[in-house]
Amino acid sequence: MNILTGTKLVKLLAFSAVALTASASAEIKIGLIGPMSGAAAVYGTEAKKGAEFALEQLEEAGNKAAKAIKLISADSAGNPGLAAQAAERMVSSDKVTAIIGGMTSAETQAIIEVTRKAEVVQLSPLAQDNSLTQQGNPWFFRIAQSADDFGAKAAQWMMNDHGAKRVFILARNDNYGISNADGFAAGLKEQGGTEVGRATYEPTAKDFRPILRTVAQAKPDFVAIMGFYTDAALIVKQMGEMKIDVSVYANTAPGLPQFSQIAGPAAIGTYGALYYFAGSVDTERGKQFVDQWKAEYKRTPSQYEAMGYDAMLLLAHTLNSLPDVDTATSDQLKDALLKVSGFQGGAGPISIKPNGDVERPLPFVRLGKNGLELDSLVQ
Repeated sequence: MNILTGTKLVKLLAFSAVALTASASAEIKIGLIGPMSGAAAVYGTEAKKGAEFALEQLEEAGNKAAKAIKLISADSAGNPGLAAQAAERMVSSDKVTAIIGGMTSAETQAIIEVTRKAEVVQLSPLAQDNSLTQQGNPWFFRIAQSADDFGAKAAQWMMNDHGAKRVFILARNDNYGISNADGFAAGLKEQGGTEVGRATYEPTAKDFRPILRTVAQAKPDFVAIMGFYTDAALIVKQMGEMKIDVSVYANTAPGLPQFSQIAGPAAIGTYGALYYFAGSVDTERGKQFVDQWKAEYKRTPSQYEAMGYDAMLLLAHTLNSLPDVDTATSDQLKDALLKVSGFQGGAGPISIKPNGDVERPLPFVRLGKNGLELDSLVQ
């Protein structure tokens, strides 16, 4: 019978503890928070699908960080309170190195309150509210352009490509709508255009006819809608019913099939700016991404899938750039993200600014009878 002596037993236990610690450190937990249910579910479910696809592709390619990453997702239902609870659980119980999210600006801000205190990296694929990167918070990053960047490029595109001078702005009365409206208005003014009117509406609004009568009286060249696809589609539908024949820019809404389903025939001809449009990125990585996605799903990726893909791709790439992936910390990841410049994502090149904002191209599209068409790519 082999009986371990006290000294040997202590050494064995110590060795086992070291082995277990090494094994545990090799697993990098990444959280993902977004709406998987409710009216905004498409943002979360599609971003998650893109992140999971990136992880699969990277693992197959032998990416060391990807092999170590464990993705932990949570449904916020678009509710900031639920998003904050999920973030608290991830940083305190799951011990995540980073969190991808939120998807809406409101839930993103709620998550920031948690990640900033815990000193955990947070990367949002979709949130646009300007204030998110104006808080002196070194732990927050995003790969979605801010409302100011979106707005400036939209005004440039609208005036230079379509000759618009007079624009009426309709804004959803929340962080997303107001921030985008202000950003666009600033860009319009800078380009020499005129804001002929502005109206805000509550997120629960269904009847936009009183507002649209005011729009018709203003005789604008363009109507710019800063809202979610649900309300933007209803506005476009009711414009059609009221025979208001004005060009419409609906921000990212036209990129969703649900927009056309709600708006009906009136949706044809609507313009939008997407986070990403398949085929607009003429780089090796961009083409590879579309080819791999089509091979797997027999269709092109949506803008939200592409942004989720790039969020995971960027985190894995940055983690891989660290001296030791197995012992990577959130602090190291934060510092490395600030050095990202010209990284080739599936949705286009990514450069992170000192405040956590991003520099990347922005595609503008038109909804035609056969679907979305690229109108212009603004760098």
